[in-house]
Amino acid sequence: MIQYEVCLNQGNEALQTGKSITANELLLTCDEKALAREIHHQNSLIPEDVAAQVLGYFGRAAAQLMAMGFAIQFKNGSDVLMRIYPDLHLKGGNINLERAQQLDPEVTDLTLENAGDLATKVGVSVKVRCETEVKFTELLEKEGYNIERKNVREVAYVAKKTDGGETPSGGDNQGGNGGQQQGGDNGGSLEP
Repeated sequence: MIQYEVCLNQGNEALQTGKSITANELLLTCDEKALAREIHHQNSLIPEDVAAQVLGYFGRAAAQLMAMGFAIQFKNGSDVLMRIYPDLHLKGGNINLERAQQLDPEVTDLTLENAGDLATKVGVSVKVRCETEVKFTELLEKEGYNIERKNVREVAYVAKKTDGGETPSGGDNQGGNGGQQQGGDNGGSLEP
């Protein structure tokens, strides 16, 4: 059963949004033991404790492989469900001509000859990113699920912050999504 709440959002001045209604999932969190138990249910030849140990090593193993330049794919048969990979961006965002001239006053145009040096000057940041594919949603739909509305709540109007950093309306400053991140955890847990 996937539970959700409906939020009546009173608006957000900074985002220039008025009243809106949103729905946000209310999710439990399962630990590696619960996931290991489900892996054992899928294949009884894999003991729960072994599956739990493998899952416990996942983070470090994935980080080591990503440091070597690999993306990690999770599959169901031949269908890719999810990819985890090192995502690179220029520090401070893209370089336009104005920014290039701040880095090097002699630059008059962005060219193949100066692009690499300019990128090196600002540097590159790396963050781990995870993307799910449509096939994962299709797999969830095949599992079949029920949805239940748990509650309806109001989210106060969020005014712009003043110079002092306070919100004049006393709003919760959580934005127009009811103060909940998509895919967020609401503190519940599924344990073995």
